[in-house]
Amino acid sequence: MMLVGYVSDERYVAVADVLLEFEREGRSVAIVRSTPRGAVYADVVPGQYRVTLVKDGFGSKSITVNVAADAPQQFRLLSDCLLGYA
Repeated sequence: MMLVGYVSDERYVAVADVLLEFEREGRSVAIVRSTPRGAVYADVVPGQYRVTLVKDGFGSKSITVNVAADAPQQFRLLSDCLLGYA
């Protein structure tokens, strides 16, 4: 298993138990969850993937990333709560 990256919220606080799906060439190759410290480990080879992140209380997102063994990604999710007042 390779450390792919870390998941955090808009304040850079680690988010645990985020479901991540890694797709390559239109096929799902790995489905994993983030650790309590937000770390994401997956059994994937380096290369380009479409990654979908889902967690209750946060907006889901899909992004394209280049996974490399020596460069962990920073995944950020936005919470579904109010961030301020206008």
